[in-house]
Amino acid sequence: MGTIRVRFIIVALVVSFFAVGMAAFLNYFKYKSTISSIVRSRVLVIGRNIENSVQASLSVGMQFMEIGTMNALLARERAADRLIQGIDVFDHTGQVIYSTERARVGEKVPNVWTDAAARSKTTEWGTEGADEYVAGISLKNNFDLTVGYLALRYSSEEVERAAKAAGREILLASIFSFLGIALVAPLALIVVIRRFERDLRALEAAASRLEDRNDASLPAGSAFDTAIGNLRSSLRDANSSLDDLRARLDTAG
Repeated sequence: MGTIRVRFIIVALVVSFFAVGMAAFLNYFKYKSTISSIVRSRVLVIGRNIENSVQASLSVGMQFMEIGTMNALLARERAADRLIQGIDVFDHTGQVIYSTERARVGEKVPNVWTDAAARSKTTEWGTEGADEYVAGISLKNNFDLTVGYLALRYSSEEVERAAKAAGREILLASIFSFLGIALVAPLALIVVIRRFERDLRALEAAASRLEDRNDASLPAGSAFDTAIGNLRSSLRDANSSLDDLRARLDTAG
């Protein structure tokens, strides 16, 4: 019986460890995704200001390729938030038209940017790289035609730093949770298993009494002879199976 008790406790601890670990794992990535969305929304606020300025210029008849104040506008908006590393405006071919870094004008943006912008079902799009994230907006004219794309590059350190801090808190909470379960679960299982063992011993005792009972007092040819014989045979088989199971468990232990 002691072996059964230990096995139940080990199984309970393994299941608890798996459950707590999976909960911590899912909570971490959910928190990281939430932080990433919040930071991206913060960056897109700057992008919307630029979008409004572009649409205002287009509405007065200016050509998208000839907005002379665009570079100054991008530089001013970049300075509004320390998180932004750079701002680029490119056309459908991926060529940079305006940028806060003059060296980037005329260069090609990564294909992943143009692919993300093309796949997006809204005017907002974004990508995540190893060192920086990109939040983008598809720029449209008054006829709802896309004339270019705005890409705001920002550091991934803000997201990673917040995710690491949350990860440490989640890890500590998971450790304390598992320790609490490791203390409570064995005690609860011991109480349950003791009741199971008590019921099993009572069943064995009842089976032994029925098997050893002498039926000499019963009249010969009784109508119950067949039923009693079948019952005794069933009890002997059940008792034999219990003995065999107990022997196997003791051997395995």
